[in-house]
Amino acid sequence: MSAPQLAPDRPAAALTPRRTLTRRQAFWSVGGLLALFLMASTAPSPMYAIYQQRWGFSATVLTEVFAVYMVGILAALVLLGGLSDRIGRRPVLLASVALEIVSMVVLAFAPGVGWLFLGRVLQGIATGAATSAISGSLLDFQPAGTGRGATINAVAAGAGMAVGSAAAGLLVQFAPMPTTLSYLLLIAGFAVSLAVLWATPEPVLVSGSLRDSLRPQRPTVPAGRGKVFALLATTMLATWSVGGMFMSLGPSVAKGLVGGGSYLIGGLAVGAVTGVGAIAQLLLSGWSGRRSVRVAAPLLIVGLAGVAASVLVGSAAMFFGGAVVLGIGWGLMFVGGFRLMTALADPDSRAGTASMIYVVAYLSSAVPSVVLGILTTHIGLTTSTLIFAIAAALFATVAWTSTHVRT
Repeated sequence: MSAPQLAPDRPAAALTPRRTLTRRQAFWSVGGLLALFLMASTAPSPMYAIYQQRWGFSATVLTEVFAVYMVGILAALVLLGGLSDRIGRRPVLLASVALEIVSMVVLAFAPGVGWLFLGRVLQGIATGAATSAISGSLLDFQPAGTGRGATINAVAAGAGMAVGSAAAGLLVQFAPMPTTLSYLLLIAGFAVSLAVLWATPEPVLVSGSLRDSLRPQRPTVPAGRGKVFALLATTMLATWSVGGMFMSLGPSVAKGLVGGGSYLIGGLAVGAVTGVGAIAQLLLSGWSGRRSVRVAAPLLIVGLAGVAASVLVGSAAMFFGGAVVLGIGWGLMFVGGFRLMTALADPDSRAGTASMIYVVAYLSSAVPSVVLGILTTHIGLTTSTLIFAIAAALFATVAWTSTHVRT
């Protein structure tokens, strides 16, 4: 089978006359879809405390629920990561959104922890299949000669996670149906996105037989760039190990420091990192990837030190202050690393390369989160948080070093 080719940069109407969106509109719509997927990914975070009280499971089970979502993502990335390079972006995205709606229904009406696991697995598969196709679409539709696709990829992810956790926290705290309403609103959003996707032009010109196109294409490392890719992958390790901790146990740490039963605090803990990160990405979008990573690393270390100190002295203000600094470093490290890594991709393997980046990212999030959950069950949340802070600071140091190695 010959390699798929990208549609030339000409008006969308010339490519697909029955579609209505221009390339510019398509660029922003797929960026919004990524934000919606990431909103859904963090929406359960403020609800975990309710689930624990309702079904009586431990911190280990909590992180397993988080990790099983990552397993679903990784399975989709490994099996389907490059599929949109072969059969097109739109079919993959339409199927992913449909499966995401099913997962939201399962989570909204889950009668027990087993259904919570099922819903998160389905959500992970849908998100994993969608993220590589969306990342490829952003690179396809971005204005020629710009790095805007990588920037919007990172900003949409950070903003989506922040809005998802904060909005869900508000709804859990103040609205009826605390473990249902957020999912119903997300279902409505994804239903709208189906119509938008139907009007989106297809940027990939597929060649070859249908059988060859449907053959699984695994995540790929750009040919001849393995050493560079491996070095830059430490940026994802530094970023997503922090993100995994805050999305799984961050709300519990924040609630313990604040005291009381406010579920909104749990959502704000995630939003303090991802939301501030998204703002930093927007304000500093003109920075090169290398500069972003070099500035991000010391900020991550300072932020981690603040979070670690906060659990030692019991200060909620110090925790959120550290989270804000951490968020700036998180945002810059993510966008810088993603920009450097996607720049290595060939035009006919963009989705495959993006999916490999996400494989690294989600492994970096899932594994430390599970380990942290096991440690919390046996040695307590405070000691586990300190151990994690030290390990994550080491990851950030390695990421900083990687940008100074001659490749």
